[in-house]
Amino acid sequence: MPSHHRPAMRRVSCLLLIAALAACSSKSENEQLLELRDGLAYTQYRRLSESGLPGAIGAYRKGMEWSGKAPPVEFDEADYCAMHVLLAYGALVADKSTIALAESDIVEARNCGSFDRVAANSLRSVVFQRLEWPQLAQAESDKVWSAPQTPGTDQPPVAHVITLHAALTYLAVTEKRWDRAQVHIDALGQLLKQPWMSELPRAGLAFQEGRTRDGLVTLKRMSQDPSAPEPVRKELARFIAKVEAKGGDVDSFVFMPRLIAVLTWEAVKQEGPDVLRTTTRFAEEQAWKPLNESVKDGAGKAREVAGSWWNKARDAVSSDAKAAPEAAKP
Repeated sequence: MPSHHRPAMRRVSCLLLIAALAACSSKSENEQLLELRDGLAYTQYRRLSESGLPGAIGAYRKGMEWSGKAPPVEFDEADYCAMHVLLAYGALVADKSTIALAESDIVEARNCGSFDRVAANSLRSVVFQRLEWPQLAQAESDKVWSAPQTPGTDQPPVAHVITLHAALTYLAVTEKRWDRAQVHIDALGQLLKQPWMSELPRAGLAFQEGRTRDGLVTLKRMSQDPSAPEPVRKELARFIAKVEAKGGDVDSFVFMPRLIAVLTWEAVKQEGPDVLRTTTRFAEEQAWKPLNESVKDGAGKAREVAGSWWNKARDAVSSDAKAAPEAAKP
């Protein structure tokens, strides 16, 4: 191609690229979601997960029999639902939005219980938030809030999910797993309409890595965010003063778990369900311990490949959430 034609071709290419980007940006969130679900990555993964998971479990059971060991009990529908929720959660931790969407969609398509369905809705709201689809993200949060309370349960599904995310946030922070904490904080921020919360894990990671200035800048920005409740801004101001007084010698493990527990509880008191708002002692550090220990004890143990970590956490919410305030009393 003659050299004098190249600038013109570049201009044409740029115009075509701009037009393509404009076309993408003009598509609605629903249209973009439909394209994602029609895409090869989504369809292939979902097909593999739906058909491959039962086969993998069957092979595992057969292997246990051949090795002379007692195979685990049969897996029922609730086990499969819990596994798919857990896979969606793991995908979000790894920042794999397409996989997380596929797994949460599988839960919605199956005959799953109310907790697993609203948990999947909560995780799907994080997927949509990360894809910058705010209307779809809000719609998923609305599904969690509108889910009816199951007869015989002590709290509506939204209260269970908020409690679970809050407890697992605290556990992740104490274990310095900021990637896990980010998923739960994002879910809480979406459910409680508190977008400022998403900055918390980033600040904690900065302190842990010794980037005290970056952590302080993030917290100061949050403390000046008008969308954050006033008690949150005051707590942040006190925390910032403590950090600055230490002159850069900051141990994030000392500060961050307690700060995040307090700020999370303040957000719940502002926007959470009434049943949680009235449990004023639930934010006490001692009250988190029974729930956190139940979650921790169940991590990856029962039913081995079944991923009953989520089941254990769900059971902990139902059985220990009421007892937690009592545990905080002297």
